[in-house]
Amino acid sequence: MKIIKKNLKNNEINIKIESLDDLWYLSQIIVPGIIINGKTYRKVGVNEKVSERKQIFIELNVEKVEFKDFTDILKVLGKIVRSSDERVQKGEYHSFNLSVNDELTIIKEWSTVDFDYLNKSAKKDSNLMLVAADYGDATIAYYHNYSIEYSSTLSEEMGGKREVTAFEKNKAEFLKTLLSTINELAKNRQAKAVLIGATMNLIDAMKSKIIEYDYLKNKSSFVKINYSNKNGIKEIINSGEAQKSIEQSQYYEQQLLINKLLELISKSKNSTYGYKFVKEAINKGAVQELLISTNFIKKAKEQNFFKELDNLIKTAAELNANLSIVNSDSELGEQLDNLTGIAAILRYNLE
Repeated sequence: MKIIKKNLKNNEINIKIESLDDLWYLSQIIVPGIIINGKTYRKVGVNEKVSERKQIFIELNVEKVEFKDFTDILKVLGKIVRSSDERVQKGEYHSFNLSVNDELTIIKEWSTVDFDYLNKSAKKDSNLMLVAADYGDATIAYYHNYSIEYSSTLSEEMGGKREVTAFEKNKAEFLKTLLSTINELAKNRQAKAVLIGATMNLIDAMKSKIIEYDYLKNKSSFVKINYSNKNGIKEIINSGEAQKSIEQSQYYEQQLLINKLLELISKSKNSTYGYKFVKEAINKGAVQELLISTNFIKKAKEQNFFKELDNLIKTAAELNANLSIVNSDSELGEQLDNLTGIAAILRYNLE
């Protein structure tokens, strides 16, 4: 996400959406009760019988935000506060369908959490495509800054290995289908890299054919794995080959932190979780890494202690603690929510 202009005196920040990941960050920043404005399209009447679709400026009081993970549209619905066309009246409803390359201005009371989202969104999406495959089965996923998107699967019957001719024909057909599918999906997503995990036999077969596929041939690398399902995707992520591409991403950093946290908890060492205990650790200056789930932030807003939480985060930052906000819809977020949604890695043991 690119910040074009800040006017914090008036609580205004003008941004440009640069990636699909930005839509997720915006879905956390844009909430009911705030104001957004920008250029949008709206049908306006030319006369009693004719209307036209016209680009106009609209300012909106947000009432509803609709976003499904891994989609390319963020829909924001609300009442019009003002518009550049007198035919569009104040108080009417309108929706912004926000996508990549759109610009908008957000007017709200900005929190430390909001600024963390803005800073994290400035990191480029790793835009990495992952494929776990074996003859007859494949799982395709994308590695995002905030989660792993399990996108699609392939499954075809290979036939019995005793029917050698049919089996070899089916293997060849599956290989063609697999490479064609990966090539088109990678091209559509403009994936910067494609990591393919498979058995050695399948890897050798793909390497001999991949030159025929325009997008894949210069963007693919391979790693030997044992599974063609979600476990295979995890094998790829944990491989040295993947870490070359993802080690700078936020999700990878959070994975390392969650793993370290769970290890420390198991040893009853330099860690704590639960709001009361994390708050105590922050106030003592003991927190090195502060981890909070999006569900915990949502809970804080619903139960009216978000300002207290935000002030606590500011205190943690002033005492040189690092903040990680973890998406509750991801596997890492689920693990953190199982620990109440807020936890900390400590500089020293408080006991």
